[in-house]
Amino acid sequence: MKKKLIKATSILLAIGLVAQAHVSFDTPPVAAEGNDFSTDFQKPDQWEMVEPGAGGAFFSVGAGPASEKYPHGIAVAAADLSGPYLSYDNGKTWENRGFWNGLVYHNHTSMVGFIPDDANVVFIGAEDIMYKSDDGGHQFYPILSEDWDPWKRTGTFKVVRDLKAGEIGTKYKDPLGDVHYEWSDDEDGALLYFTSMTFSKSNPNIGYTAAHHNWEGTDAVIFKTTDRGETWNPVKVFLNDYDDDGNLVKFNENMRVQKIVVDHTNPDIVYILSQPDQFTEESGLYWEGPKSAIYKSINGGKDWELIAGEMHSYPAYGGDNGMGLPLYDADGQQQFYQHTNGEFRAVYQKSGTIEEPLFMRIVSDFEMDPVDPNVIYVSKGNRRNLNLPGKGLYKGTFSDGTWSWEKLTDTFGIVKVKAEEGKSVVRLFDIRGWSDTQPMEQARNYPKVYEYDSNKAENGFELIAEASTPGTFELGAIHHYYSTSPAYVKTIASSMADPDSYFWVDSQWVFRSDDGARSFKSAASTSRTDEEGKWYSTTGVSNVVSFSLKISEANPNIIYTGNADIGFWRSKDNGRSWQHSNQAGFVSDWKGIGGQAQAILPDPDRENVVWAGLGGYYVDQILVKSTDYGANGSWVESHEGLPKSESPRWNNYQNGAAIRGLSLDKTSPIDNRTLYVVADDVVHKSIDDGTTWSPVLDMREATSKDPYEYNGFETWDVNPDRTAATAVDPTNGNYVYAGGSDGFFRSTNAGSTWEQIGGEEFEGVQKIVVSKQNPEHIFIAIGPYQSDDWESNNSRGLYRSTDRGATWEKIFEDEYIRGFDVNPENENIIIAGSANVWIAGGVPESSGAWLTVDGGETWQQVNEGLSWPYVRDVEMNPHDPSQVFIVTPGTSHHVRYFDYSKYQLEALQNLLNEYINSGEVNGSLVNQLSNTLDQAIHQYNKGSNKQAVKKLKDFLKHLDNIPKQKNVTQDAKESLNKAVQSLIQLWSK
Repeated sequence: MKKKLIKATSILLAIGLVAQAHVSFDTPPVAAEGNDFSTDFQKPDQWEMVEPGAGGAFFSVGAGPASEKYPHGIAVAAADLSGPYLSYDNGKTWENRGFWNGLVYHNHTSMVGFIPDDANVVFIGAEDIMYKSDDGGHQFYPILSEDWDPWKRTGTFKVVRDLKAGEIGTKYKDPLGDVHYEWSDDEDGALLYFTSMTFSKSNPNIGYTAAHHNWEGTDAVIFKTTDRGETWNPVKVFLNDYDDDGNLVKFNENMRVQKIVVDHTNPDIVYILSQPDQFTEESGLYWEGPKSAIYKSINGGKDWELIAGEMHSYPAYGGDNGMGLPLYDADGQQQFYQHTNGEFRAVYQKSGTIEEPLFMRIVSDFEMDPVDPNVIYVSKGNRRNLNLPGKGLYKGTFSDGTWSWEKLTDTFGIVKVKAEEGKSVVRLFDIRGWSDTQPMEQARNYPKVYEYDSNKAENGFELIAEASTPGTFELGAIHHYYSTSPAYVKTIASSMADPDSYFWVDSQWVFRSDDGARSFKSAASTSRTDEEGKWYSTTGVSNVVSFSLKISEANPNIIYTGNADIGFWRSKDNGRSWQHSNQAGFVSDWKGIGGQAQAILPDPDRENVVWAGLGGYYVDQILVKSTDYGANGSWVESHEGLPKSESPRWNNYQNGAAIRGLSLDKTSPIDNRTLYVVADDVVHKSIDDGTTWSPVLDMREATSKDPYEYNGFETWDVNPDRTAATAVDPTNGNYVYAGGSDGFFRSTNAGSTWEQIGGEEFEGVQKIVVSKQNPEHIFIAIGPYQSDDWESNNSRGLYRSTDRGATWEKIFEDEYIRGFDVNPENENIIIAGSANVWIAGGVPESSGAWLTVDGGETWQQVNEGLSWPYVRDVEMNPHDPSQVFIVTPGTSHHVRYFDYSKYQLEALQNLLNEYINSGEVNGSLVNQLSNTLDQAIHQYNKGSNKQAVKKLKDFLKHLDNIPKQKNVTQDAKESLNKAVQSLIQLWSK
């Protein structure tokens, strides 16, 4: 019978199956030292995030208005790798939104927006599209255009709630159209990168948003809506002006709009702030690049003028600045000349003075006074140069057509202003922070918060919070540095529901305050402390690139994970809480508070022993060993004989190798293991517990390919997507399997000699699993990989061999298969993972998690609880395979309990129905088999497994009834028999 891929359906409901999920851990699992923990953090029937509450970059944060349903409003933190995180309880817990919530184009998010009088509405800006939600951020709809001209920047965008298959690229412009490259021939796209949005408080029907032609564009377009975000039209395009001869008349393409403020009494009065961010050249604060300045429009965004204030003179060259500064004309246009090579370059003043508008340069933030719209507060300064003249916080008052300015303090940062009993309270966030990987106890310039009461101006600013003061700034799981992204204005938000509630994001973490910024807590994690230090658990925030997860066969509570940047983590309580194990000396310049970890191997018998590859980058890893559960300080080098680069291969990191594919011979002595590992594409073997290593197979050489140089930028040739794997027969150590980007290999003499199997169609080996039920059965995943010419020649999917690798059968086909695992108690049960991303965010094209309970005859998606269809690896708990962990790039790791009986019943029901519909089961046998299966399901639902097994045996009797053989084909009989026997085996335990 042809193998089929079927999506998860509601068939179980149709047949009345309401059995509870099987959970073997009926009593709380116990940590290695005997501490007691509950299991309520894990859920049946859906994936649940388990990780320490770490994170990558967050680019924007906001919090919407309150309502009866959402009394705290909805907080949104926009992440670079995993989409938006939403909180409904003022930041205590978070939920990730993704592909299955309608965010179908990109998981890099850059903007959040709200309507002041409707807590249900949430806007999200992504790398290539904008979305709107009407139901509190649970379901999002794309905002698309039928007539957008990417070159003229004309056209209308509208919310599409009834999008049909095939309409993208036909009826609607393709948001992924590569129109931002000058050499592109595709003019049908509508790609835009959104950075800011604000709605009018006096007329919430009107709102403004800013977009750019791509993620690093400086050609801002201001869009306006008059119908609460249902449709959007451009009202201002900042494009260069050329004359009829093609000469540059006005240089406009240096605008990167990061903030929009609408006058709260007049929706036609709008302010914008242009400011560099992490994707545009921050040196543009001084030279070329996006200017950092404030502009104002009084006609709904059609025309803009610079908010100038007084003129300010200062040295242009030499002194503390030591730089030439570009000239600006009266309206704030940066002056350029055309170089002989055709490029436009800034005109520099090399001596003397420059007279320019006060807020023409290095504007950190600005905010409108909530009491008096004619008053704004402007912060000027840059964290990278504290000596630039003019820095500080200014109060501007607009009267009789002119601005007057009062300097309030020399400190600069992010400005937040709240109204309180008819007065204004100004809070200034000094976000300079630190930008190094120094340990916490060393001196740093910690963030501070100041407060200024307009009714008590004579008292100036009061310091109300300082991160270095205990209790005022609680850090999250692992905090190797604090560094607000260059787009300062998007990193701190006061809640529209409560102006004393704040959310603060930086290059890694999310913080929250509910006491008027007097203290901040980690919004990403909670912690507990024992004799081994702090252990962290996520609140639902992740945004982590994760590579691997391994469970100890000796103790079900001991789990290790390997990740990018946050490195190696361990759990001793079955994934409830986590502690980092990134030991200084093995993680390059992360200095023990971060790193990279991919290959991990717990000893199957010694629960305290674990090996891992640790490094500061993907190719400079050192193989290390711990005899203390991977505790920080317990690692010792286990690298002798493995390659080390002659010099650091990346960013002056440590010398090391690309460590992948650790495995172990379980038949070797417990205290002196035989191990295998792939280092720089060469399989190495150790026969002394990892103390020394010897090469046994050069996969590059075996396939007649030149070795990689592994020097400097050549390290990109060995990125995290360059996979490698090894596996050893658990009953016979002579059988060893290895593979990677260069193919698949087998040894029948413990690695002394090797043969290649499969040729180029088996290039891209992701993982190898030897069945614990039948060691002669081998499974391998062939998936995405980096070939020499960047062309893939393999045949992707999951393969099974029943003769130790001599012959193979593809049992699952998926272009993006990465990892999988085989149930150690029943090899017919397999969960596979599909992910088209491996390190960074991207456009979802893969399909997530798949399950088969019949050896690959049928498959169904099991993505409940996941937000994105990315699954890099799968690990079943060897003590109880119903507990399954998966590695999900961008959202770290997830766990789920499976009642495989439900899925086996569903597969059996589907199989029987299919044979009935095809006529391969016919006549009176149809009713006999159907009725007997219904009776078995009924008994199972009652909890009577013994009676259910009896009914299944009756099913087989009907199937084997000799007079009925004319009513069933041999193929149908064999398949049904196999499925029923599998259920009998499971229910007879």
